[in-house]
Amino acid sequence: MLSLLSISRQKGLSLIESVLSSVIGLFILTSSFLVINSTIMTSVTSEKRVQLNQELDKKIDHYILTGDFNKSPTQGDEFLKSKSSDPSLVKFIGKNKDSGITISKEIIKYKSSVNI
Repeated sequence: MLSLLSISRQKGLSLIESVLSSVIGLFILTSSFLVINSTIMTSVTSEKRVQLNQELDKKIDHYILTGDFNKSPTQGDEFLKSKSSDPSLVKFIGKNKDSGITISKEIIKYKSSVNI
């Protein structure tokens, strides 16, 4: 009879075991959401950097062909032309205002080679 009482008391989970397993499950779920969120944010930042880089490349290509740098902002990005530490180079800067990403490139100064 004593063994029957002992067996019936061990059936199922106790309240402490249930709460502990719920806390562990919640911790794992929260951790996985944080990892997913971090991955998405990194991907978005990389994509914005690539787009800013491509837009700056287009503006630099236009400068190389014409000698005129188009500073007009596009899609929240602003572009600047500044002096470089080397006098034979020109520095171009692209900034994304929303995410704070900044990209800069230096190229040789434009010199007109047209002889009239």
